[in-house]
Amino acid sequence: METPPTYAPPKKSNTGLIIGLVLGGIAICCIGGVALMFFGGLAIFKGVAPMAECAMNYTFVEQALSAYEREHDGKLPSAAKWQDELAPYVAKETTGEKQDGNPFKIMDAKGDWGCTAGDTKTGMAFNTEMDGKKMEDARSKNTVIIFESPKTGRNLALKYEMLDRASSPKLMGNPRGWITIQGGSGVVMDNKRMGSKFDMN
Repeated sequence: METPPTYAPPKKSNTGLIIGLVLGGIAICCIGGVALMFFGGLAIFKGVAPMAECAMNYTFVEQALSAYEREHDGKLPSAAKWQDELAPYVAKETTGEKQDGNPFKIMDAKGDWGCTAGDTKTGMAFNTEMDGKKMEDARSKNTVIIFESPKTGRNLALKYEMLDRASSPKLMGNPRGWITIQGGSGVVMDNKRMGSKFDMN
């Protein structure tokens, strides 16, 4: 009788190791991709958020100005105390936003009004040429009533002069333009409407 040939054990397969490495590589790429999108999106949000906050706050002031005008026979507030006169109306406009847990920074009706972009802070100024005027005067000529200014302070009132776009606050590294509230157009940045027009009632 012949002895059966020695049987060599089967060679170990490296397939499991290869599959594990491939799946691990795919998982790392997916997790890395998701992390890159998350942190990239977060960086973009942080860059754009101040502009969104600024536009939103100008819209609150525009709405407050419209409500003030309706209750004061079409008159605009006085240049000397315009923020003090509009503050109760701004507080009404912003109350719901604060209660709804809005992720943006809503301005304080009793504080200085303006915008922040990085280290740059701007203020809101009332156009002194509109002092004591009626809203209809501003609507008919699309006159700037309130505008963004490099100066800051409460009840800031200045004669409106168009500012150079290059000197405006930056958005994602580029000048974003200056914001105004105009009688016939509402909230405007670089001659483009951003918010709702004033109520014509």
